[in-house]
Amino acid sequence: MRSINLAVVGATGLVGEAIIKLLAERGVPVGELHVLASSNSGGARISFAGRSLTVGEAEQFDFSRVEVAIFAAGAPATQALAPLAADAGALVVDLSPAYRYDDAVPLVVADVNDELLAQARETNMVACADASTVQLLQVLKPLNELAPVQEVVVTQLQAASATGRAGVDQLAQQSVRLLNGMTPSEDAKAQIAFNALPVSGQLQENGYSSEELKLVLETRRILAGQPLSVQVTTVRVPVFYGHGQSVTVRAVQPLSAGQAMTVWEGVQDIDMQENEDPQAMSPVAMVEGEPRVRLSRIREDMEGTGAISYFSVADNVRWGAALNAVKIVEKLLKDYL
Repeated sequence: MRSINLAVVGATGLVGEAIIKLLAERGVPVGELHVLASSNSGGARISFAGRSLTVGEAEQFDFSRVEVAIFAAGAPATQALAPLAADAGALVVDLSPAYRYDDAVPLVVADVNDELLAQARETNMVACADASTVQLLQVLKPLNELAPVQEVVVTQLQAASATGRAGVDQLAQQSVRLLNGMTPSEDAKAQIAFNALPVSGQLQENGYSSEELKLVLETRRILAGQPLSVQVTTVRVPVFYGHGQSVTVRAVQPLSAGQAMTVWEGVQDIDMQENEDPQAMSPVAMVEGEPRVRLSRIREDMEGTGAISYFSVADNVRWGAALNAVKIVEKLLKDYL
């Protein structure tokens, strides 16, 4: 593949840092890499492939200098700068929720529906699905090809890093304070350390939280064209990195655990774990290993209705967010740029 000039907006955030590392580790042919952030981070240094790069101010950058701009900076920054980048000719790969529900912008999970990247040049924008959606759909796609999925019930154990560095810092600081006999902090809205919070995001009028609706709506959009019920409960847990998902799936035809394991064995990003080692099934194990999703607790329903259940864990930052974006860039470079 030829080399491209590329910008990463939000380069000093958790996901931005992970993207830059993956670009180097996977040997993506980058000519010039521009690492950008807000004025608060301007002048900082970031290492990439043996080079030391200076962080520039995203608001001042001329996006006509790059062919691809990865936005990992949150919805407000994307809404302000992504249209400028697209108008300048850069193809925007956006990890924020800003354009996920815009019918004109393809919503993509790499290796699931990346054929939609053929539409990217119509708006010069691609929306990356949320890390939770990536984790769910990478596992559901092989089942859906076996027999169209009709119902999915998910209980998600969401890591603190879902809210970025602020969430990680909050969990660390609260843990230290509580272990030293102090209150979590005066300005803490809720205690996450040594606790579980049954609301993640903002509660909506229908009783669902914004984090739950995100997973519902994105899953329905990507698996459009088939009747699909998606029920989600998201619980914020005191884990720094790595979401857990307990999932039950029903399809138009009965599914067996053996059938599911057979199709999952052929998927590169899926790793199945024997049930004897609880540590290996945990989020910590996946953060320490290669970026992929690990499945365990695969079982059929006891009533014999043809449903199967499983538990999945994946690093939401490195795998669910960063690697999905990098794979999309690789696919764009290979087939569409």
